[in-house]
Amino acid sequence: MGSLGHSCMRCGTELQGSFCSNCGEKRIENEDKKLNHFFEEAISSVFVADGKFFKTIKLLLTNPGELTKSFVIGIRKKYLSPLQLFFFANLIYFIFPFISTFNTSLDVQLNNLPYSNSIRPVVESYLQESQRSMKSFTLEFEGVSSSNGKLLLIVLVLLQGLFLKLLFWKRKNLFLVDFLAGSAYFYGFYILFVLVLLPGVIMLFGDIIGVSINSFFNELTLSIIFLLVIITYMYFLIKKAYDTSTIGSIWRSILLGAYIIPSFVIYRYILFWVTYWMVT
Repeated sequence: MGSLGHSCMRCGTELQGSFCSNCGEKRIENEDKKLNHFFEEAISSVFVADGKFFKTIKLLLTNPGELTKSFVIGIRKKYLSPLQLFFFANLIYFIFPFISTFNTSLDVQLNNLPYSNSIRPVVESYLQESQRSMKSFTLEFEGVSSSNGKLLLIVLVLLQGLFLKLLFWKRKNLFLVDFLAGSAYFYGFYILFVLVLLPGVIMLFGDIIGVSINSFFNELTLSIIFLLVIITYMYFLIKKAYDTSTIGSIWRSILLGAYIIPSFVIYRYILFWVTYWMVT
């Protein structure tokens, strides 16, 4: 039976069913306000969504560049959007932070980065004025920095997207948003498969044979893996998504691999100041 006698809460049109014929708003029933319905909608929006989730994950792993190409040419309803995928990956990484490659200790911030000499006096001045010990400040700083490090990963997406745009500055038919999409899809892939799935499988295997994950990963091996992944994956992504020649894809992907160093420096600089402002 239709919902005669009831008006749409959004536009006031008389309802003839569950949905408004004018604006499409759904009539809310008591069942829609139950907690289980809320979680059903949340899960379906990500995992079901007409199969978007699984289609997107499959292409992300098996066909680098196809998702970005679809975005560029205007096929956007079929898959998760670049930001949907990135934020989903970020959420998973927040829950399962097997490798904290994006976090930076206070000691590294103050002593081992190009900008360390400019921020060290700031911290020392604050400690002197507040009469806090370095130990207590470090504990609080690194705790907040660990959470911020995951939330600020969007900075890396923006930096890589801007650099990609620079590499294609002659291609007037491509826009900044097209490169931000490729960057978001790349980091979605990297977070899900390199930072979560791969170490998760290794940890499971390590538990079975009694070996720690630290036996497999250290700072050097992580750096090598990251460079190999970004160069290889971005080669295929650039070649397919932006219709680029083999040579053009090779030199651009190599430059992106080299660019990861300054982009991480910028990211860590922003991470420092955001964290510092939060704990002082």
